[in-house]
Amino acid sequence: MHGHVDRRARLGALPLALLLGLAASAGTAWAHARPQTVAPQPNARMDSPPAHIVINYDDAIDPSGSSLALIDATGNPVATAAGPVTGNQMASVSPMSDLAPGPYTVDWTSLDANDGHTAQGFYTFVVNGGPVGIMNGLAQSQAPAADLMATLTITAAGDGSSLLRVDLDNPAGVERVRIRLSRPDLGEDLLDTQPSGDGGWVLGGNEVAVPGAWHAVVIVRRANVFDDAQAAFDFNVDPASGAPAFS
Repeated sequence: MHGHVDRRARLGALPLALLLGLAASAGTAWAHARPQTVAPQPNARMDSPPAHIVINYDDAIDPSGSSLALIDATGNPVATAAGPVTGNQMASVSPMSDLAPGPYTVDWTSLDANDGHTAQGFYTFVVNGGPVGIMNGLAQSQAPAADLMATLTITAAGDGSSLLRVDLDNPAGVERVRIRLSRPDLGEDLLDTQPSGDGGWVLGGNEVAVPGAWHAVVIVRRANVFDDAQAAFDFNVDPASGAPAFS
């Protein structure tokens, strides 16, 4: 506790001009072009396949280092062609054939035209008429998060989509629980969970719709605690059975 007070006191003693300079440097260092609007929307359930996959970014992108790919439930890329683009903040692809029913993952990479920084992330949608997700079974693991113990459960929701649940051994003062999902081929996404109503926090947006290895970081924010508590997990989804398993 004393360390936290001292740190804030030292920051408060810095000249205003220096603080503004530090803030500007941090903003510049972490500036990236990120999706502002997308179509189809994340977690959309569509009765007919989309003709185009479109992302509008919050900053201009350089096409030479930006890409947009569509991945099916087996983890294989779907053949697409460059779609119509308006302006320098938009990326678009069109599937070269009608998409079969099932879940799809949109994998985007952006190269910011203004600062040269690259970002990568993903989201999912479903074409109705077939399986909604790839998950089959349940896996559970525990990991320390600062002075907490976090339990992560991976399973299928009632409709077959992926469901990740976080439970904490001491939920007192918890204000927010997030999960940062990532894999080397898809980048990462920082996602908010929702209270489950029975003491846990649930991420039920079908984000895990591609088999293979995944990395998840549970991030817990608590009242009156300066640093977020974090717990890291590695898990794999079997491509044949859909069974999740922790490494």
